[in-house]
Amino acid sequence: MTPLTKAPRLTTDEELLGMRLAHRVIVHDLARLSRLADEMVADRSRFDHARCAAISGYVSLFAASLHHHHNVEDFSLWPLITESAGPHVDFTELTDDHDEIDPLLDDLVRSAGALPQKTAIAEFAQTVRRLRAMLDEHIADEERTVFPLITGYVSAESWQTFEKGAQRGARMDFDLTRVFAVMTPEEAERARKELPFFLRALVSVLARKQRRRERAVFGAAV
Repeated sequence: MTPLTKAPRLTTDEELLGMRLAHRVIVHDLARLSRLADEMVADRSRFDHARCAAISGYVSLFAASLHHHHNVEDFSLWPLITESAGPHVDFTELTDDHDEIDPLLDDLVRSAGALPQKTAIAEFAQTVRRLRAMLDEHIADEERTVFPLITGYVSAESWQTFEKGAQRGARMDFDLTRVFAVMTPEEAERARKELPFFLRALVSVLARKQRRRERAVFGAAV
C-alpha cells in the first residue's frame, strides 16, 4: 500500500496578523493625513515651507509603501491563492480598486509637493478624503473575502514564504516602525520576543527617527 501523504498545515487566522497590521497602518495614516488636510484648509498660515516640505516627504514615502503593498498583492498574493484554491477565485474587483487608487496616490504626491499653495491645499484635501473613503471600503472587502481564502487553502509554509518575499522592497525605517506604532501592547510584546536582539535594538533606533519625521509633519502631539 502507498503511504498516505500528510496534508500540509493551513495558515491560521493568527498568522495573518502581519497583513492586518499593514492594513491598520494604512487606515491610521490616512486618518492622520485627513485631519492634517482639514487643519491646512482651516488655517494655512500655520504651515510654513519647512513643514510643507516635511509633509511632501512623508506623503511620498506613504505612497511608495502603498504602491508596494498593492504590487505584492497583485503579483504575488493573488497568484498564490489561485494556485492553492483553484482558478474559480476572482480578484477582479480588488485589482480594479488598485487601478483606481494608485493614480490617486500619484495625485496626492503631486499636490503635496506644491504645498502651501492654496490650490494645492484644496487638491490635497480632496484627494486624501477620496483615498480614505476608498481604502476604508477596499480594506474591509479584502479582509472579508481574501482572509478566508488564505486560511482555507494556503499552506502555512507557503504563507511564510510569501511574507518573507513581501518584506523585500519595504523601508525598515518607515514601514516597520509604523507597524509597531499601531500594535496593541500584547502584539508588540509578542513581536519583540520573536525578533533577534540586534533587530530589536535597530527598531528602537529607527523608531526615534520616525518619531522625528512624524513630529515635523503632524506636530508635537505625535
